[in-house]
Amino acid sequence: MILPREHRAEDGRFVSGEQAKARLNWTDAKPAGKFAGVNWIRNTLATVLLSALATGVTAETKPVDAGAAAVEREFRELLKLDDRVHDEVDKWIRDNAALAEVDAGITRDSLSAQVRIRLQKVENAYVAFVAKHPKHLEARLAFGSYYSGLGEADKAIGQWIEARQIDRNNPVPWNNLGKAYGQKGNVSESIRHFTKATEIAPNQSLYYRNLAAMLFAYPDHAARHYLIDRNLIVPKVISLFKKARELDPKNFPLAADAAMAYLATKPLQSKEAITAWNEALALAPDDRSKQGVRIHLARIHAHIGGSKTARDILSKVNDPKLAGLKEEILKKLDAPTAPAKP
Repeated sequence: MILPREHRAEDGRFVSGEQAKARLNWTDAKPAGKFAGVNWIRNTLATVLLSALATGVTAETKPVDAGAAAVEREFRELLKLDDRVHDEVDKWIRDNAALAEVDAGITRDSLSAQVRIRLQKVENAYVAFVAKHPKHLEARLAFGSYYSGLGEADKAIGQWIEARQIDRNNPVPWNNLGKAYGQKGNVSESIRHFTKATEIAPNQSLYYRNLAAMLFAYPDHAARHYLIDRNLIVPKVISLFKKARELDPKNFPLAADAAMAYLATKPLQSKEAITAWNEALALAPDDRSKQGVRIHLARIHAHIGGSKTARDILSKVNDPKLAGLKEEILKKLDAPTAPAKP
C-alpha cells in the first residue's frame, strides 16, 4: 500500500549547492524484534548538512561549469516533478480516506492502481535522468528514496548501491542501505552499513541513533554479528545513544529512545533510567509528550517500590489515550502485598 508522504521513509534526497535536505529516518519501518513496542517512527525529518555533498562554490574559487549547471537545473526540475506528483497523490489518499468514512471512497486496490499510474511519470523521469547522468550521486539517492516510498526495497537498494559506488566516502548511501537491509531482515549487513556511516561521519548523531536502534531491535543477531554475549548488547546500545545525544542534546525523540534503552537493563538500572526519562521530560515539546514520559517514570517508581512518587506522577496524567496505561499502573500499586514469610 502506498502511504501519504508523512508516513513514508524519505531517504537521502539532497539538493546540491543549497540545502542538504536529508530524509533519513530509516526507523520509519517498525522493527519486528524485541523493541517493536517502542514507537521508533518519528515524523521529524533530520536535516543533515553534509559538506561532502556541497558542490556550490564561489566564482572567486572556481569558475562555474556551464554544463554542470545545466545538469543541476535539470535535476532540480526532476525533484520538483517528484514533489508535485507526490503532493497530488497524497491529496488523493487523504481525500479518499475522508470519503471512505461516509462509504463513498474507492477501494484500496483501485486507489493504489491510480496512484501507481500517476507515479510512473516520476519513475520514467528518474530512469531517463540517470541514463544520461549515471554518476549523479544525488539523483541516485533521490531515486532510491522514490522506490523506498513505494515499498520496493530491492530497487531502492540498487540505486543506493550505485550511489555508494559513486562516492564510498559519503555516509548517506551507507545509512540508507543500512535501513533497507534492516527492513529486509539482513541484520548483519544493516549493522555493517550503519557502522560505516558512523565512521565516515562521526559527528552526525543520526547514524549512531540508527545503529543503536538496530542493535536494540535485534539483540540476538547483534550478539552473533559482534561475537559477544547477548547481555553486552544493551550496554553497547546505551553507549551509542549517549554518543548520539552528545551530538544532538536538544532532540526529544532521541532522548526518549535513549531513556527507553535503560528499561532493558538487567537488573534494571532504575536510577539511570529515571535520570534519562527526566532529561527527556525536560525536552518534551508539548503536554501530551510530557504525559507519555510520566507514564514511564511512574512505572519505574512503582517497580522499585516508590508508590507515593508513582501516584504523584500519575496525578499529572490525564490524556484519555493514556488512561489504560495509567489504570494498569494504579492497579499494581493498589494490589495487596504478599505477607512476609515467617
